[in-house]
Amino acid sequence: MSSTIYIGKYIDSGSKNTFYHIVGSNRQYGFKAFPTKDKACWSYNVQKELSLVTAAPFVASEVGRITLKETNQLSRWGYITEVATKVRYCDRPNCCCDPWNNEKGCKNLKRINELTDIMDSMGLCFTDGHIANFGMVKRKNKKIMVLIDT
Repeated sequence: MSSTIYIGKYIDSGSKNTFYHIVGSNRQYGFKAFPTKDKACWSYNVQKELSLVTAAPFVASEVGRITLKETNQLSRWGYITEVATKVRYCDRPNCCCDPWNNEKGCKNLKRINELTDIMDSMGLCFTDGHIANFGMVKRKNKKIMVLIDT
């Protein structure tokens, strides 16, 4: 990352990373932090490759660290990425848009399967296809679903 100082405000945590909003970016960019530099580098490479085929949010920096607003300390290793908005579940009761549960009629299932196929074609095994691992980004004035859990 360049010598620019980025300040991150905690937003959310998953099982493997933590997401911070980049203060002053008007919620357009966030920082994904990982437990180790190796995991950050691996995720960075996967997300960057997926973003080239419109399957993941844009990556906006190299792997590095940012200052955390709450503690004024450096974060764990990660990278700046475009923020994706949450995917809306189906209108059907109890639909989780999980391709492994054969959610027939799920309006998101076709795109989830497309994204899973893209991962497979890259030689990556993606077995965590629940709706919380996907988000929406705008491309050519149209919202599309992308993978956010890399």
